Amino acid sequence: MNNFWDNIAGFYDLAEAVNGRVYGEMLSVTARLVPKGARVLDCAAGTGALSFAAAKNAKSVLCTDLSEKMLKIAKIKAKAIGITNISFDTRNIFDLKDDDETYDIVIAGNVLHLLENPAGAVKELYRVLKPNGKLLLPTFTTKDKGGKLLGLYKHIGFRSAAEYAPDEFKAMLKNCGCGRVKTKLIEGFVPCCYAVIIKD
Repeated sequence: MNNFWDNIAGFYDLAEAVNGRVYGEMLSVTARLVPKGARVLDCAAGTGALSFAAAKNAKSVLCTDLSEKMLKIAKIKAKAIGITNISFDTRNIFDLKDDDETYDIVIAGNVLHLLENPAGAVKELYRVLKPNGKLLLPTFTTKDKGGKLLGLYKHIGFRSAAEYAPDEFKAMLKNCGCGRVKTKLIEGFVPCCYAVIIKD
């Protein structure tokens, strides 16, 4: 799967633009949820859009992905738009390098549906989150949605481990047993279930 993301890195932003209204609202919600001075980790960040949204208020953002090509594009974009409170690293979402309770905000957008063990990833992300912190998990809910866009992705090698409807995604997160789960549905071409887990 990592080769797939390397292969499409140069086209990733264009593909997301097809679902532009939903994507734009997802970025806006992310920016609002990051408090001033927060320390932020973004996992599976792709070309960095959620990291850049978080950087508006954050003290620091660590933008991470397994795809070096995605991170290379993210670095170029960050420099071009003048974001200076961001750093980059390759990270495995199941085995983060950080101590417990390191970050105020942890983000993992549009990745859980790709994983055979999404609960394992959620628990690892939750581990590095500070008490009262928020885990932001916006995810396009493609079950019975997506149509031609999802079909195109599949044609060029995309494979997901699961396709969720919004209620199914929320139920999966609740079953992880990590904090309080809140969700907001952003309607559009491919809807986004914006989930937030609050660490008590």
